[in-house]
Amino acid sequence: MTANALQRIAILRDLASEIIAEIELLATPNSNLIRLRAELTNSDKLHISEAWDEETLIRYAYYWLKQNDELRIGWDNAPHHPKVSTHPHHKHISTQENIQASEETRLEDVLRFVKKKLEEERQKD
Repeated sequence: MTANALQRIAILRDLASEIIAEIELLATPNSNLIRLRAELTNSDKLHISEAWDEETLIRYAYYWLKQNDELRIGWDNAPHHPKVSTHPHHKHISTQENIQASEETRLEDVLRFVKKKLEEERQKD
């Protein structure tokens, strides 16, 4: 059994329905690639791209963007930052050049992180 877009949408809804306003399934060139865009309740966006081999996540990119499309945080496992301690997993904070180690390596981790950060921001207001 291979991962599919409907399963990933279900995870978005199960883990983060209170912060997600809308989920869009984007077209992909093959069935092993899943691309989704979630609009968050604060009008931020979460772009999701995953490549699967059966049940194994091979490649991912999760990009959390502000309303104006500026980068908040982007997580991915492209192997182009070998000096990062969590290589190939890393995150880009605020800019593509600000690379840091990342413990968030799955959609579930990213959703929990974003949800927590948005809750913290709401409590400050």
